[in-house]
Amino acid sequence: MTKKFAFIPRPPHHLLFTPRTLATPPVTTAIEPTTNTRARIMCTFVSPSSAMHLRSQLRRGRVAAAAAAAILLVIGLGAGFTGADTDTFIYAGCSPSKYQPGTPYEGNLKSLLASITDAAPNAAYSSFANGTGDGAAAYGLYQCRGDLGNAECAACVRDALAQLGQVCPGAYAASLQLEGCYVRYDGTNFVGRPDTAMVYRKCSASTSADAGFLRDRDAVLGALQAAAADGYRVGSSGSVQGVSQCLGDLAAADCTGCLAQAVGQLKGACGTALAADVHLAQCYVRYWASGYYFRPSQDYSQDDVGRTLAIIIGILAGLALIVVFISFLKKSC
Repeated sequence: MTKKFAFIPRPPHHLLFTPRTLATPPVTTAIEPTTNTRARIMCTFVSPSSAMHLRSQLRRGRVAAAAAAAILLVIGLGAGFTGADTDTFIYAGCSPSKYQPGTPYEGNLKSLLASITDAAPNAAYSSFANGTGDGAAAYGLYQCRGDLGNAECAACVRDALAQLGQVCPGAYAASLQLEGCYVRYDGTNFVGRPDTAMVYRKCSASTSADAGFLRDRDAVLGALQAAAADGYRVGSSGSVQGVSQCLGDLAAADCTGCLAQAVGQLKGACGTALAADVHLAQCYVRYWASGYYFRPSQDYSQDDVGRTLAIIIGILAGLALIVVFISFLKKSC
């Protein structure tokens, strides 16, 4: 029996989660006195030419200080755009059909989900089958991103199962993708069966027709299509980075085929987007230009806003540093 899924790009308003956000520490500038030494500034009269020379040096110092502060702040805030928490919601799919409470399927499903929770601290991927008979057996799997450690994987899977229970309560079949892991269950055995249906796609509003960017993007996507030994691969070329992953039950040839199809759909749908993300049922591909990595639950249109905000804050911090420096000079004189 073929089931239809209602894919949810993000939870409904009354089910919105509050995922942890990246803790980007504020950049602060402090002037500390040197040990056992007190700096003293002598205020004397100088000739006009000397004054002009000093003003020129001070002006250059102010510009350099402002630039340094701006650069530090852009780097500090930029860290918030280079990754996302593993529990960040990407998408969910829920079957319209519901299971009845107290049925054998509910019991088998609860046991299966408990097995997923128990297995996650020890392996990045596992699949399960629980129960027998039509309408009673439950099948499921989970997979963590290839660069996560066991503890991170286990925490992500716990979050995914908790969110799945809220987004798809009582669903006969459901799947949910977080930034760091994926979980799925069904009453029909789907494990290991080819499925290249597209379940999620997002393209940045920002685009670029620059030949260098397109060359780097194509180089990254070409490298990502080659299946890695564990199904997980990262790549970079110039200013472009990317990541791809296949489910652990796919053979290498099937993984390569799935990734090739994902890349084709990504290019066809997203064109010259500076960042794009495509998830098929058994694999995904993502790329981004420097500064355009995104949290999938946010709108890509915020890319440029974030970059502009970082620059503005950097300039303001530079001006504040100048004011502090001038105030220090006045008090010393």
